Amino acid sequence: MSGEQSAGWAVLSDMDGTLLDTESTWLRVVERFVHDHPPSGRERADAEDLVATSEGLDLVRTAALLRDRLDLRSDVDAVAHALDRRALAAYGDEVSWLPGARRLLAELAAAGIALALVTSSPRHWVEHFAQHVDLSPFRASITADDTPRTKPAPDPYLLGASALGMPPERCLVLEDSVVGAAAAVAAGCPTLVVGDLERVVPPGVHRAASLAEVDVTTLLAIVGAPVS
Repeated sequence: MSGEQSAGWAVLSDMDGTLLDTESTWLRVVERFVHDHPPSGRERADAEDLVATSEGLDLVRTAALLRDRLDLRSDVDAVAHALDRRALAAYGDEVSWLPGARRLLAELAAAGIALALVTSSPRHWVEHFAQHVDLSPFRASITADDTPRTKPAPDPYLLGASALGMPPERCLVLEDSVVGAAAAVAAGCPTLVVGDLERVVPPGVHRAASLAEVDVTTLLAIVGAPVS
């Protein structure tokens, strides 16, 4: 499949938990933070529920969630800073691709399909990860720093499509979270969610257990791009 044949569509991909094995690390950071900050009230927060609720949220939204649910005295910026520090320490140099991710990106790049990274992580996290894995196939990257509204709002995916000069309906989204899938669907993008097949996702969203079972032909069928 040549790049000319594939010019009618593009791919917008989430990063954490979709391409990189970083989401589980982040959720462990959130869980540890909850255990280290028991609420002052009589009711203790449900750590498992808080971790699940924070999946797919950006750093500031997670900080606001924890501040409210844990009844913290610190402001949201201070909580976000603490989470940021913990997360970067937890990530360290151990950043790796999830199964099939690196191969799929190489296939898409070889086919001439434009790629944009669309993540709820801050840009300095992306820069940190880029020191350990090759993110050069992406022509653009949209981070939590680039839009006032982050996922589940459609803004990040709309900006990603615009950065590639493509209409949203011609941009296939790769996601792993319900929050991210909601953002993609709201933006009008065909969407493939990878991971837990039991997870409830928006109607019309395609599913795959992992990117190891996905190739360019799979994505082409989902986006419905014509092959000339």
